[in-house]
Amino acid sequence: MRDHPSAAESSSPYRRILVATGGAPHSEKAVERAITLAQHFEAVLDVVVVVPTQRSAMASLAASIPGSGALEEQIVQTLYDARAAHLRAVMTRAEAAGLDVRPHLLSAARPADVILKMAAELETDLIVLGRRHTTALSANLAGSVGLSVSRAALVDVLITH
Repeated sequence: MRDHPSAAESSSPYRRILVATGGAPHSEKAVERAITLAQHFEAVLDVVVVVPTQRSAMASLAASIPGSGALEEQIVQTLYDARAAHLRAVMTRAEAAGLDVRPHLLSAARPADVILKMAAELETDLIVLGRRHTTALSANLAGSVGLSVSRAALVDVLITH
């Protein structure tokens, strides 16, 4: 691993890249692109994996069934374990590519908020995300993390397709 270059030492537009991923196919493309860009610009790569804390409609319904508390805890732990395993896998890929890579496993009700907060705290130059929705309508109805981040970010955002 190498030290993070200071702004004065580097003329690269991207010295620190944040990629947000959860393991879905659309985020895998973002990881690939972020690794390639970090190599090209010799940038530090921050890998952010967010474990959602907001219940889905189905989970809320299931929680209303007596005795379902243990099942809900198991579902939450399984999701956390899957996201942690994905983060380790991405770290391994990025390290194998020779990158200075830093892991961030966080829980949040609104992933876009935590991505933006981490980007600001880490002084990120570029945020890389994958695009899940195939239409503007589905993105607006379901709530798109990429759309929310791209609208509020103070730095460049790359949304892979």
